[in-house]
Amino acid sequence: MGTRKIYDYSYLIETLAATGETIERIGEMNNFVVAKAAFEAALTQRTWSNVVLREGGRIIETATTGGYDCESKTVPILKRSD
Repeated sequence: MGTRKIYDYSYLIETLAATGETIERIGEMNNFVVAKAAFEAALTQRTWSNVVLREGGRIIETATTGGYDCESKTVPILKRSD
């Protein structure tokens, strides 16, 4: 029987490895609006990452970012899915 993680927060923002394992937990929130804003902010800061917004075990949104562009001073979003 496997172990199940229990969290005190409803929403999690994480960066994932290509294998689906969590590399870093960026944030934990109880409010969806705050979690969505933190997810969008994370996309502007994390380069070459797979960023996930989840509610418990349910994935709400994922995005893959590219490298920092010096000319536009932004991090491009290469792929996004709801």
